[in-house]
Amino acid sequence: IGKAMHHGVYHMTSTVVILGSPRKGNSEAIAEAIANEAKAKGNGIKTFKLNQLKARGCQSCYGCKKAGKCVVKDDMIEVLDAVREADSIILATPDYFSQSTAQYRMFEDRCFSFLGGDFIPNIAAGKKVAIVVTCGSGLDGANRIADAIEGEWTNFFKGNVVGKIVRGGLMEPTAASENKEIMDEAKALGQKL
Repeated sequence: IGKAMHHGVYHMTSTVVILGSPRKGNSEAIAEAIANEAKAKGNGIKTFKLNQLKARGCQSCYGCKKAGKCVVKDDMIEVLDAVREADSIILATPDYFSQSTAQYRMFEDRCFSFLGGDFIPNIAAGKKVAIVVTCGSGLDGANRIADAIEGEWTNFFKGNVVGKIVRGGLMEPTAASENKEIMDEAKALGQKL
């Protein structure tokens, strides 16, 4: 359980958690519940709170197309390296003005480095991806964000999106963690990673 064969060597299945929210709120609570379930089944977990990083957006330098990875030297490199190595990824952002957060967008743009000069991915295909998008009001914007993230990971990076949790009406930062139905959905998704 929780082990995968890589080049004839067993290694622990690894899950990277990308938290796009600037606060400890609902998208983080759902992502953590997914991660805790993945951990319980034997996955190693690495979590990054993007708001705590000292990082810049993509510089459009195209250095990655020559080097095979991002050449901008900042805190985002550790995140990109972890995603590159991971077997599965949990991507979480709240909906701000019908978009993912600025912090998440910065990560997203830096993922441009996962495409080679030929625009063929230079990361392993088939990574399992779980997507979490939360909002305080209606779901239209949040669903669009979740669908866009799914499109990126499916079309560009050949990921395997195993589930999306999109929830609205979460005005209080503890609304998701106190909602058994949402937490059960998160646990079920964690089982797929």
